[in-house]
Amino acid sequence: MKTYTQFIYEAASSAQQSFYNDVRSRAKSLGASDVEADLVASQAALETGWGKSLSGKNNYFGQKASGKEAGSTKKTWEVQNGRNVTTSAKFKDYDDINSSVKYRLNKWGYKTKGAKDIEDAARRLQLPVGAKIPGSKEKSHGLYATDPNYVSKVSSIAKRYGSGALGPGLASVSKPLPKEGKKSSLDTPSPTKVLAKLKGKSGELDKTTGKFSKRDWSETEGSRYKAFGGK
Repeated sequence: MKTYTQFIYEAASSAQQSFYNDVRSRAKSLGASDVEADLVASQAALETGWGKSLSGKNNYFGQKASGKEAGSTKKTWEVQNGRNVTTSAKFKDYDDINSSVKYRLNKWGYKTKGAKDIEDAARRLQLPVGAKIPGSKEKSHGLYATDPNYVSKVSSIAKRYGSGALGPGLASVSKPLPKEGKKSSLDTPSPTKVLAKLKGKSGELDKTTGKFSKRDWSETEGSRYKAFGGK
């Protein structure tokens, strides 16, 4: 029997996964890559405390308002000279969550386009003014956040809840898992092949040759990961 603490923990994890999946799917529908979608969802989780504390109306990313833009003034904290400083700022208001996600992608997407993984994408967001964007002729217009631990924070969220995670988000949340019976899927446990993860990608490993083949897992495989040799 589950303890009360276990029940609360699992309920919280489920709610957080649902929040993450929702933001991620919205980013994907707007053209974000898998890496960018994971980054956006992780940022939304971090910036809002899993949707509990938005900075402005429908503002999921702590985006500041400028000039006469509609916004909400709230207290916030920034890191200045290595110290946390409490201040006030005007944050943009959006009509809905999709507008917030779209703005985030449009304003910062030039930095993360082509990023190889979540940590690479997060580090690009933190490139200082004038720094060259990898694989691009553009230069950074500034840091996304003043928090020196921003990269590690968003990366850890993505690793737990994202498409390459083995936590609450077992398999890709951007597209449905293939149906059982798909060619080459392990419908039953195999003595020579096992489910495996390599660099955040799901697939199967041939134990006789050591060859890893990248592919999505079937519903049966995903729900019975250990039974199919996964660790």
